[in-house]
Amino acid sequence: MLQLNLPTVSADLKAEFAADLKINLSDIWTTDSAEQILHCLQRETPYDNAFFAAGRYQSLLDQELRQMPAEQVRQWMAQLHQLAAEGTGFLYGSHLIGRPQRQMQTPPLLSQVHQLLNSPAMLQFVRELTGEKELIYVSAQASRYVPGNYLTRHNDVVEAEGRRFAYVIGFTRQWHPDWGGLLQFFTPDGTPTQTWVPRFNNMALFEVHHPHAVTYVTPFARQVRYSITGWFRTKGPQ
Repeated sequence: MLQLNLPTVSADLKAEFAADLKINLSDIWTTDSAEQILHCLQRETPYDNAFFAAGRYQSLLDQELRQMPAEQVRQWMAQLHQLAAEGTGFLYGSHLIGRPQRQMQTPPLLSQVHQLLNSPAMLQFVRELTGEKELIYVSAQASRYVPGNYLTRHNDVVEAEGRRFAYVIGFTRQWHPDWGGLLQFFTPDGTPTQTWVPRFNNMALFEVHHPHAVTYVTPFARQVRYSITGWFRTKGPQ
């Protein structure tokens, strides 16, 4: 059975978040729970390859990508890189939790993660920490970044979904910052500010207006960057 390990919402913790509307919390799950989630992300979770092209979100299953001819893959990557050079797009492994998706079943353990993220304890913790009392729902996806993956600079404002705070729960050990895959924050004009290296059993939480990116994962990265991400929202699933 998975268990959260939420800290007490102290005045100091509130002040840390309020200073820049973001915070990086450690040990958000019990150690055993975090190990179980990592194992599930590594061994039991199917992923598609999410990307942006032709003005819309698209995806290719791992099997579909493996079956594509090499020249077609090269042309596809060239198209994605052209968009990325212009500041648009992403490419990473994705498994949407709690939402229908083609040819992929969500492992029961990830469904339990989603339930706990939507538990009264977690929702109340984030309400108290942020001061946003209207939070009622947490979306979730498992993400996998391998060499060549990236997420270009953007913010997460989607009023139709009631997004208020983005979160990234990390399940990556001993990640070297030279490998890329960094959660990079920016000012609105694109000046880099703060950088958070992938970690194990942490939760990065930030207000959705923060411009941010996941930097390009280099070919010499020796691990896979796993996380569970989503948004704390004032509107339920749609």
